Amino acid sequence: MQFRTIIMALFIFLPASLLAQEKDITGLWKGTLFNDTTQKFYKYEIGISKEKGKYTGFSHTWFLIGDTQYFGVKKVAIRVADDGKILVEDNGLIANNYPIAPNKGVRQLNVLTLNATDSIMTLTGPFSTNRTKDYHSLTGSISLQRKNDFWQSALVPHLQELGKDDELSFVKEEKQLLAKADAAERDLQLAIRNTSIANEKEKAEKDRQDLLTAKKADTENERIAKATAKQEAGQKAAEQKALAKADIDKEREAKRIATEKEKADKLLSKEELAKQTAAEKETARIAALKEKNDKIIAAEKEKADKLLSKEELAKQTAAAKESARIAALDKKNDKIVAAEREKQDKILAKEEAAKTAAIERNIKQSKKQPAEMVKNDPADSKAMPAFKTNKEPAAEVNSRKTIIQQVVNFSSDSLQLSLYDNGEIDGDTVSVLMNGQLILAKQGLGIRAIKHTIYIPHNVDKVEMVMYAETLGSIPPNTGLLVIRDGKDLYEIRFSGDLQKNASIVFNRRKE
Repeated sequence: MQFRTIIMALFIFLPASLLAQEKDITGLWKGTLFNDTTQKFYKYEIGISKEKGKYTGFSHTWFLIGDTQYFGVKKVAIRVADDGKILVEDNGLIANNYPIAPNKGVRQLNVLTLNATDSIMTLTGPFSTNRTKDYHSLTGSISLQRKNDFWQSALVPHLQELGKDDELSFVKEEKQLLAKADAAERDLQLAIRNTSIANEKEKAEKDRQDLLTAKKADTENERIAKATAKQEAGQKAAEQKALAKADIDKEREAKRIATEKEKADKLLSKEELAKQTAAEKETARIAALKEKNDKIIAAEKEKADKLLSKEELAKQTAAAKESARIAALDKKNDKIVAAEREKQDKILAKEEAAKTAAIERNIKQSKKQPAEMVKNDPADSKAMPAFKTNKEPAAEVNSRKTIIQQVVNFSSDSLQLSLYDNGEIDGDTVSVLMNGQLILAKQGLGIRAIKHTIYIPHNVDKVEMVMYAETLGSIPPNTGLLVIRDGKDLYEIRFSGDLQKNASIVFNRRKE
């Protein structure tokens, strides 16, 4: 009994570091950072990698000021202390778009505690920065949860653009698994193709056997057909002989009928000749009467035409005089309009000359101003150039594979969308389609929000939003951040696409 008590005591007071080492802490940790000074929460992520027993990683901080997003990506050093705490310390800023350059001497140290409940793992604890000559120490707290879908993050796609994603062991392992899956898929397709070839050979042999059987059947059918044809030929000869006799009888009867008809026609022709002569005389009489009437009608028409021509001549003379009067008026009006147009042109020319002179004065004055007065807004320096292409927006959307990257539940009848670039501002351009209809065309992603509000009919329960990559920028693939405001709720969705794949977000209406 005493021995069992000692064992239990040893287990209870086992160092926390040994328990912490039993948990795998590699992966993506996503959550918030609270700054005690500003009293604000910031989006915060850490990617923890392990190579040869040593932990390394990266951190990502993201926040909005107005409609402009700002981010910072740092390399971090990670170690597990003797008391089990996870220590994460800055080891150099590798990418940012802060409006003011950060102080190089300031480093952040996170002292985090690992908690695991069922399948949920969290890292929580305080952070602080070192005090420098110019800056006081900052303090705050961090709350993170490990996420399995690390592609839906701000950090990993950004590291992918920087070419550093393979420095995270869990990303490298995922890529290797995907490569093995692709190889297995290729082997499966090869096996299917070989099976198909074997089936085709078996079918060809069956077809050959069927053809031989059919040929044997054709030979027997041919013998039967010859015997049948010979029998039918005999029957046909007898029938033709009977038909020939019947034809001779018909011919004799036809000659008899023709002779009788000839006699009747001779009697009828005499009567017809008399009738024809009387009809011809009547026709000649009617023609002569018609000719006489036509001459009378022509004479009357000639008189009427002479009277009509005099009236038409008078009308044409009056119309010509009216046309000449209208033409004179039109010519006079044209001169008045031309004079008025020339007057307006002179006035416009004077106004344009005045505008040009004012612009030249402004240009000369701006050249005299000090360089500090014309320094560009750092945020504006990130503005994206316009990408002009001859293609219609989303021209090949149907030929690309569409990948669903996240499903979001919504409740409002309208959603406000804000689009940003999710990493380096490298010229990514997207078009956005909602249920197949284009709502945003060829938008260049940057640090400033591209805003658009969509209205969803009350009877529509599902909406699919497709992000179509028009360009990949200078650092493929095309990655972006979509911020969705649904009433009081706010969702952040990071998407990635290229010239073979579209990114899709599905919205499902919450059931009341």
